[in-house]
Amino acid sequence: MTTNNSHTTDIIERLNAMIVQESTTPSCFNYFNNNGATLNQDLNESSRKSMVTWITQVQTTLSLSPESVWIGMSFFDRYLSSNKGQSQQVLNSKAKFQLAAITSFYTAVKIYEPVVLGMDILIQICRGTYSELDITSMENEILNTLGWRVSCHSPMEFARHLLELLPEEDGIPSYCCDTDALLEDCQKNMDYAIADMYFSSFAPSVVGIGCLANALTKNNALTLSEKETIWSRLSKSKEPECRLFDLSSKEVIAVIHRLNPPTSSQSSVSSKLTTTSSPSSPQSNNNVLSVPSSPVCVTQVARQA
Repeated sequence: MTTNNSHTTDIIERLNAMIVQESTTPSCFNYFNNNGATLNQDLNESSRKSMVTWITQVQTTLSLSPESVWIGMSFFDRYLSSNKGQSQQVLNSKAKFQLAAITSFYTAVKIYEPVVLGMDILIQICRGTYSELDITSMENEILNTLGWRVSCHSPMEFARHLLELLPEEDGIPSYCCDTDALLEDCQKNMDYAIADMYFSSFAPSVVGIGCLANALTKNNALTLSEKETIWSRLSKSKEPECRLFDLSSKEVIAVIHRLNPPTSSQSSVSSKLTTTSSPSSPQSNNNVLSVPSSPVCVTQVARQA
């Protein structure tokens, strides 16, 4: 019992620290709707989504963590939301926009992955569209604009810690202790959220809670009653220190609805739970990565690299 209490305390302390850090991180906004700026009409939310698709293909091919994609896009969105440095120039150039997205991912991999994504490999994957100088200059630009604040926590980290807080008591099935399936579904929600500009304005903890809730609603191994029991345990912990999040806040509900639209067959379950508590082939073309329909090219180049 003492060991369990100690483990719970450690998780709570980590969550508290994560929340404090999150609260000091500048928020993002939809920089494509910046009324005071004149932006390249060829750049929009679809452009961002295409870059996420391209980056995700590289991440998958090189067996990197999907969380590096989220962290990289967090750097990218915070940079373009800053209205500092050359961020407005990047929003007026397709080539620089793509370079900034690729560089943000490259930086995230350097910081958070145990393996190295070499500069020569990155240049080869980009088919020589960008030089080493292009990438290093953009990296310095992004890091300086962010004030070198590159320590951040992903939504999946919050989801994992929250699941660890589930008490082992009556009302929660024993097989719920195996959270692999829930986390796998949560990651699928995250993959969707990364590509949607809408989610970039929410704190990672809110997105993590929303993805976890949506994963819970779509878990076919649990009954509605069991799902409500789990959500209630997370929402109404017996430990006051555990009440770090409002699991039924307007922000969390907004995230859940975006992940699980009202037209979905799962929406009624999601509502009950919350109330109870691409460029795929990089090639050189006028210094811009082309965007053909097939993902084969980027996969082959990444493997060859």
